[in-house]
Amino acid sequence: MSHHPLSSHADLNLVEPADGPQPEPQPARRDALGRIALVGNPNVGKSVIFGALTGTYATVSNYPGTTVEVTRAAARFDAGLEIIDTPGVNSLLPQSEDERVTRDILLAGVDGVIQVADAKNLPRALVLSLQLAEAGVPFVLVLNMMDEVADRGLKIDTTKLSRLLGVPVLETVAVHGHGLRALRDAPAQMQVSHHHTRYPAVVQRALLRWR
Repeated sequence: MSHHPLSSHADLNLVEPADGPQPEPQPARRDALGRIALVGNPNVGKSVIFGALTGTYATVSNYPGTTVEVTRAAARFDAGLEIIDTPGVNSLLPQSEDERVTRDILLAGVDGVIQVADAKNLPRALVLSLQLAEAGVPFVLVLNMMDEVADRGLKIDTTKLSRLLGVPVLETVAVHGHGLRALRDAPAQMQVSHHHTRYPAVVQRALLRWR
């Protein structure tokens, strides 16, 4: 019988137990971090943010068994902290080799995630946010390209979004350097989201059979 793609890792359990609601986990702040993954949809400015966090020197290599490139470097503000720039993805339930590599990096163990989002395409980004929440991975959400949101006459209530997700939400315009200084504090601010997606009973039962 097949297994749910993320159910093989204790910290990446996307399905709640069948015997009734479970207590909501309290936000977990982590102070001693070792490996941070940048995760986001394609073309959201992750590479610019990676460069801002790490500086000049980086290692680019194919993920084992694939032709997918993964970039790693030490954080410029903490040499003991490794930043991993994962391939751009639309989901952590892989339908492509890029998505499989990003999922496998998370399964292999990271201490937290900086999720980079294109702020003007927020619904697409929130698919990943909710999957990270279900997986129990500590993360912060970075809304990049906020200038393009303003140019379209839109406004995002980041305070409300942070409250709903239960994780910090930061605003950046990475190509102009706006908001990047605050990212230095992102690893210490990462929290496990308290948000839970409620599935219909029939979907819940089907998911549990895949575990």
